[in-house]
Amino acid sequence: MTTPSTWDHDDYPLWHGTVPTSTILERNTPQDLWVKGEGSWLIDAAGNRALDARAGVGNMMLGYGRADVVDAMCRQARELPYVCMVRWELPAPVVVDLARELTRIAPAGLDRVRFCHTGGAAVESAILMARSYQRNTGHRDRRLIVGLRDSYHGSPTAAMAASGQRIMHWTFGPMPEGFRHIPEPAADDDGTALAGQLDALGAENIAAFVVEPVKGRNGQPLPSAYLRAARDYCTKHGILLVFDEAFTGFGRMGEMFAAGISGVAPDVMCLAKGITAGYAALGAVLTTRAVHAAFDTGSTVFAHASTTDGHPVACAAALAAIRAYTAEDLVARGRALGTYLGDRLGELLAGAPAVNGIRTVGAYVGLDLVDDNGSPLSMPDRRDLERACREQGLLVHYTPDTVVLMPPLTMAMEEAEFAAERFAGIVSALRPAAV
Repeated sequence: MTTPSTWDHDDYPLWHGTVPTSTILERNTPQDLWVKGEGSWLIDAAGNRALDARAGVGNMMLGYGRADVVDAMCRQARELPYVCMVRWELPAPVVVDLARELTRIAPAGLDRVRFCHTGGAAVESAILMARSYQRNTGHRDRRLIVGLRDSYHGSPTAAMAASGQRIMHWTFGPMPEGFRHIPEPAADDDGTALAGQLDALGAENIAAFVVEPVKGRNGQPLPSAYLRAARDYCTKHGILLVFDEAFTGFGRMGEMFAAGISGVAPDVMCLAKGITAGYAALGAVLTTRAVHAAFDTGSTVFAHASTTDGHPVACAAALAAIRAYTAEDLVARGRALGTYLGDRLGELLAGAPAVNGIRTVGAYVGLDLVDDNGSPLSMPDRRDLERACREQGLLVHYTPDTVVLMPPLTMAMEEAEFAAERFAGIVSALRPAAV
């Protein structure tokens, strides 16, 4: 099929994501559509190549065209593409195998797995699970879900309410009741103030405390002392500690899971993105045996599920991806890749007026960019920077906090050098006007 050179605006059927469809059609042509992926590169309909230094926004941990993952999916699709796990039906063997593999590599104590579709769905499931767990164990008043201000946990309603980004609450509210947010810890926070913050909400009212062990928006790890204090407080008061690792899992932050940075194990861990390396949609909620036991009495089941949870083809992709992470030592490779990118950018951008700092955590490199007044670079300027990078054959990511390079863990070092040089050249030429 030949890709047309222009859009028919009146007949274009797709409703795009967070950018107005009309804007997409004005800024792009059908020739800009990605049509193929090879390794760490994407190729558009016109044949132009771009290095994907954002790994499909954190999904494509193994890059594109992985025959092992694709072959595993094809085998499963031929043998058994679907079984329903809701109500009385049994799972496909690949679903059990994946659950077993996840518990093998997970933080200590997480030995039960429930599948869903996305990171947001995993967080929502964890929230409902925490409340039901408290009720099932005789604590009906424990309903509050506590998160951090400015956090992000996904787009389903409960996950959005757990997120601390007020703009989301304002846009889509009213949010459901039963959510509170406490201040984010500073980089040197030893957790001393945390107990008082949670005491003020009433420990007897709290079902779960939900955090990202490393903030996906800027790559800032929560202080280890803070997470240890959170673990101690939750254990003492019977509160479930939930780690949202939908973004941070599977090597992105230099450990298989970001929980490994602090050595703190949660009661519940939410996974997505890298679980299939982007080859299929899948999420997972891992729990301790104690949490699972509260739903395994015959009369206290966790009745929250979809008929496509634990989809066999998605689970086959995940199992192949996890085997690649371990067999190819890709977590260590990701650390080396991130260190190289961060150090090289530090060299190339030394003295650049727009650069206020460079932060590297595993295979995540965040750059804090500023305007002439030293204020954070505006979102329009970030969008312009991202577009300039694409025009130069490089794909980067940006958030309200930072501009990010987060390559596939399989990216070659010479490709990382290309990314560093190309990105540094664009950033060095930045002259953002103060607003």
